[in-house]
Amino acid sequence: MFNHFCEALQRKPSISRKIINSSILTGAVFLSGIHQGAQAQSKSIVAVEPLTCDLVSAIAPSSSQITCLIDRRQDVHDIKISPKQARTLKNASQIFTLGQEMTPAMKRWLNNPITVVVGVSAIDIDDHHDDHGVGHSAEKHDDHGVGHSAEKHDDHHDGHHDGHDHHLHGGLDPHVWHDPHNIIKMSKIISDSFKKDYPLFDRQNRKAINKKYQSVASILEDLDQWIQRQVSTIPSNQRTIVSKHKAMEYYGDAFGLKTISLLDFLGHSASLRPQTIDRVLGKLKEENVKVLFAEQKPPSKLIKNLSRQTSTPIAKEQIYVDGLMPNGNTISVAVHNTCTIVNSLGGSCNKSTGSQLSNKFDSLTRR
Repeated sequence: MFNHFCEALQRKPSISRKIINSSILTGAVFLSGIHQGAQAQSKSIVAVEPLTCDLVSAIAPSSSQITCLIDRRQDVHDIKISPKQARTLKNASQIFTLGQEMTPAMKRWLNNPITVVVGVSAIDIDDHHDDHGVGHSAEKHDDHGVGHSAEKHDDHHDGHHDGHDHHLHGGLDPHVWHDPHNIIKMSKIISDSFKKDYPLFDRQNRKAINKKYQSVASILEDLDQWIQRQVSTIPSNQRTIVSKHKAMEYYGDAFGLKTISLLDFLGHSASLRPQTIDRVLGKLKEENVKVLFAEQKPPSKLIKNLSRQTSTPIAKEQIYVDGLMPNGNTISVAVHNTCTIVNSLGGSCNKSTGSQLSNKFDSLTRR
């Protein structure tokens, strides 16, 4: 008995050291977690495009400070990063962008480890046509693109730039958000990126971010269902969207409308040459086209010329293809575009129910 007592005394310092070492390790992990969480809350977050900023604002932790880099009035296709914007990007802890397909000026920032791309190159695009067997791919959109040309800026009207032939991106079409299911995938990338800033045991913050993402996804699922109901009111033989550029393909694929890009027929020129007018007229007649959709106000010279020569009216409201409207959010631009398309093509759009979804989304972005 005495010998056992002595052995216990001899082991005691060793046991104490193990307890102390274990406590130190646990404390270090705990403090590291606290430090990591504090860093996440103090991160300088930059969202490049207006639409990206809208999504980031809806999902980011409530304490986050978010800077929207590009103003809604600026064209993300043509923007050149100013020295002030470059400093903002340089000082950021995290950058979110649609990528160079939509915003070519961001190309030099894509290799930065803090940059998170949420656009077409980062998501798996839904295929809405089972009989096709493939989704959106670089091959599918190769006809999108003969790139920028010398005639890119030939379409001006009263001092307004309305050529926008920068839509001829080549490769993948970046306008993925016109399908709400693609926005859900973009939101998931944003959510996962924020959750990485918190340790696994910080369940409170991780749960809060996940809850925000689930709220965004739920609204977008409701938006998808709402658009389907509105489009279903369009007579089946009038479901064709004719606009200047190929920017509404994802929308058409998702909701069963055919899309026609006038530049597919006319190239870059804003004028209707005699050898092409007959081809355009034949296509419009074949597709039972009742209206043309302008992407700006005033409508481009091409749209106005075609309307005049074919006696096809232009929709009263423009559609917004490159992001957000001057006012509103990700949902409200979809509601506006849908009601403009549906009402112009002979359907009946219930805008009030769509606006309710927009208001729900607004509640998520208030900080």
